[in-house]
Amino acid sequence: MKCVTHTLTLMLVLVLGFLVGARYQRVLDNVEALQSLTAVQKNRISELSTANSHLASVVRLRELLAENRIYLSRSNVEAMASRVEQVSLKYGIGSEMIYAVIRTESSFDPMALSNKGAMGLMQLLPSTAREVASQLNIRWTDERMLWDPLTNLEMGTFYLSTLLTRFDNMEVALAAYNQGPNRIAALQATQAELPMEYPDRVLSILSRQN
Repeated sequence: MKCVTHTLTLMLVLVLGFLVGARYQRVLDNVEALQSLTAVQKNRISELSTANSHLASVVRLRELLAENRIYLSRSNVEAMASRVEQVSLKYGIGSEMIYAVIRTESSFDPMALSNKGAMGLMQLLPSTAREVASQLNIRWTDERMLWDPLTNLEMGTFYLSTLLTRFDNMEVALAAYNQGPNRIAALQATQAELPMEYPDRVLSILSRQN
């Protein structure tokens, strides 16, 4: 009798153990499923956020181009907006600031040429661009590279970021972008008044964009 009772007790313990284990496994499965679903939802939200951000950039660029009566193909607009997003994050210069500089420099004309020989969207001199290309490990062929809007954007934004690092002030960096860093440094050394017309124009455009 004791043997039967012991056997039944053992069977009951095993059954209970199985039920508890099965329930615990279901809980684990549910937790893993929930974690997996949460990860998928987070990825989807991130993808939607990125897509919305890009769409907003494209729309913003189209507005700016329309204001300046510059008409580019859809693919070129999307490529330009994407590059601005990329270099903005890469070099720490806000996209609206980049657009403000472009608007001031070239009015979004990728083929703009100044009387001093500055070229393209961000109006880089070939001599400056050659130095920038070396710093960026971009193979410099000739000045015609500056007619490519994406290359011009990369070089121009990087150059502005180096000036911001050097002078630690956006207004002064903008003055150096326009006047040349050596001239601005020389004026600072003598505590002379800096030419701020260009920075004022860029920042005025920036405030209107915002």
